[in-house]
Amino acid sequence: MVDKKQNRNSSKQDNDLIEIVLFKSDTCAFCPRAEEVIRETIEDFGSTVFELKIINVTENPEAAEEYGIFALPTVMIGGLSVTGIPEKDMLMKMVLGTRVMLKKKVESK
Repeated sequence: MVDKKQNRNSSKQDNDLIEIVLFKSDTCAFCPRAEEVIRETIEDFGSTVFELKIINVTENPEAAEEYGIFALPTVMIGGLSVTGIPEKDMLMKMVLGTRVMLKKKVESK
């Protein structure tokens, strides 16, 4: 199951959004807290900055294999991943790094 949280009425294009992918399972004791930390962190930015995808590997085990996920919860942002309950500071650094990379990509076009 994929949960996309973004404002479809936004003037931003999909490629301007920072994609956050959370891999979780129904039996993971730490996954609910990881999702809570992510949602609390991205609330500060507004809904037009992020696309949050939640992949439940209990329902879609192929996704974990496709992305090379071996432990849960795992958060991926801009090609970087962190396993376990992420700290807000770590998420912020990953988000800001991704934002800088996206800006450089746009400027180089």
